[in-house]
Amino acid sequence: MRLKIFAEFGIGNATLFSTEVEKDKQEKRVAKFILPPKIDGVYLRLWIYKFVLAFSTNRFINWQKKGKVNIKIIFGVEGHR
Repeated sequence: MRLKIFAEFGIGNATLFSTEVEKDKQEKRVAKFILPPKIDGVYLRLWIYKFVLAFSTNRFINWQKKGKVNIKIIFGVEGHR
């Protein structure tokens, strides 16, 4: 099973640098920047109130409405192990 890794830098998460690891639809966030061994893409995510606008090298532009209110500006590196 391959792990999905999202290393992020920005304002809005609990820490300035963080990494989210996904395995079998389970997510775990750690408070440090761990660069994935195999990089699949990069992204910029803007979360304002309930709306999320993401610019990605994989999915281009994506617009979502979320159920919770937040303010985030995140730059991330997406990859796997």
